[in-house]
Amino acid sequence: MEITSTAALLAQAVASYPACAAWHVSGICYWLQCTPVGCSIRTSTRFSHFAPDLVVSTYHDVATHPWPEIGIPLAAASRGLLGTLLGVDLADSAGTQSQADRTDKQRRFRDADVIGHPAAGLPDLVTCPSAVIPFVPYYQSPLDAAVWRSYLPAELLLPASWVPGMREVGTWPLNTWGNLYPRTGEVVQQHEVKAAAVLSQRIADFITRPAQPHVYAYVPSGGTRRRRGQLVWDPPPARENDPMGGLWQMNVALPTPCHVFGLNDTASPVSYGDAMTTRSGSYAYTLWRPYACCRVRGQIFLGSIQFGLW
Repeated sequence: MEITSTAALLAQAVASYPACAAWHVSGICYWLQCTPVGCSIRTSTRFSHFAPDLVVSTYHDVATHPWPEIGIPLAAASRGLLGTLLGVDLADSAGTQSQADRTDKQRRFRDADVIGHPAAGLPDLVTCPSAVIPFVPYYQSPLDAAVWRSYLPAELLLPASWVPGMREVGTWPLNTWGNLYPRTGEVVQQHEVKAAAVLSQRIADFITRPAQPHVYAYVPSGGTRRRRGQLVWDPPPARENDPMGGLWQMNVALPTPCHVFGLNDTASPVSYGDAMTTRSGSYAYTLWRPYACCRVRGQIFLGSIQFGLW
C-alpha cells in the first residue's frame, strides 16, 4: 500500500485502540465545590491512555505524499508560498531517490510534514481531550527549509550533534538506527524504512518542545490544562527509545502494531522494515501519545491519588 486516506487512518486507529491505547483507571481526583450554602469535597475518576495524535509523513516528492488528500494540497501550498518568497524552485526534494552513479547510497534526504490525526477530534466519552486539532499542519519542511535542508546550521550548535551515542534511536554502539541530532532532513541509513523512522522521531522531538530552532507549530506537551470539561495531564515531549515518549504505528506502507523505534535486530535474519518498503520512498506513521485526565467537579483542584501506570 503506497498511500493512506482519512477513512483508513480512522479505521486503523479504531481497530488498534484496544491494543495501542492501554486505557486504564489510574487514580482519583479531588475537587472543592462551593455553593452559597457551603463547600464540599467531590471526587472524579482519573484515567489514562495513549491517543493517536499526529500523522508524520516523510516523502521524496509532493506527488507521492502518503496521505494525498490532505498532504498534497498542504505541501503544494507551503512550497509555492516559500518558493515565491525566496524566488527559488522548491519542487525537488534534493534529488536523492535514484541516481545510478551515486556512491553515497546510505545518505537519504526526505521532506516531511506533521498533520493532526483525524481521530484526535473524536468525542471525549471515555477518552481525554487531545491537545491536537485534527487536520492542522503542525510542521511543513519546505517552510523550515533553512534548517531542514541544512542551509542554516542551527542544529550544529547543539552538543548532541557532535557527541557520539548521545540521543540515538536504538542502543549505541551495538544497535543504532541513526542519530537524532542534527534534526535535519538528511540521514545516513541503508534501510529506507529505518531512515523514515529516524526522520519521524527527529520531527516529533522538536515539535513537542517549545522554542526549538525550526519553523513549526508547537504541540502542547507536559503540564496540566483544563480542556473541554476535563483536567488533562498532557503527554511529555517525544523521546526516543521510551514508550512514554510516544508509540509509533506505521500507516504506509503496511499497518503495524504500536511500537517504539530502535528495535535491536542485529542478530535477527529479518530486519525492521523488511517487506515494508515502498516504490515511492514515502512513509507515514501515527504517533500515539500518553494522556491522563479526570472530569472537573469543582472550582478548585485539590490534588489526586495516582495508582495507574502513568
